[in-house]
Amino acid sequence: MTAVLDRIRGEARRRLLLVTTLYFGILFLESSVGHVPFMAANWLTLPPIVVLPLSLLALAAAFLKPAAATEFFLRFMMIVAAAIGIVGVFPHLAANGVTWTKLGPLLNGSVFHGEPGPTWPIAIAFGALMGLCGGFGLANDREFAQAVWRGPLTWLDKIAFLLLVVAIALSPSIGTLGWACTAIVAASILLLAELLVALCSSLWRKDVR
Repeated sequence: MTAVLDRIRGEARRRLLLVTTLYFGILFLESSVGHVPFMAANWLTLPPIVVLPLSLLALAAAFLKPAAATEFFLRFMMIVAAAIGIVGVFPHLAANGVTWTKLGPLLNGSVFHGEPGPTWPIAIAFGALMGLCGGFGLANDREFAQAVWRGPLTWLDKIAFLLLVVAIALSPSIGTLGWACTAIVAASILLLAELLVALCSSLWRKDVR
């Protein structure tokens, strides 16, 4: 397994972490919209509200300063996010009528698109796995340290990270939640644009060869 992860270097790692950041941005948007309005009434809504912003900060830190400290921070937050995702499935199932003594509703497909949907915590765990793979060996990846600053339109992700920080600052308040969501969407669009540029650049180089 480690031999496979060692092959994720340079531009490949940058793209994987860009996808992971975009993915966590979408999860953060859902968490803010779905959880923030209810956080005062139910403490179970708090873990993703806390963990997802910290995960995004860890991903941004890995881009801005690839080092042993940021690799540790990223891997730590991905492990925490994975744990939150796995554990979070159970209260989501319970909200849809599934308990240890009442497993019958699992046979009904409507449980998995109920409200709150148990698929969202699973999505957090899946994203955390991507981030964990992307963070493995990051500190020693010189090609990645160069790619995050010298790749095509790499300034887009820096603006996206700034927008995500703004979104994180605005998201805890209902009054500014709409602006936070707008900032998340704008950041996601920039990350997607950078990913598309990177993919097109790779395809163009292959055609030239």
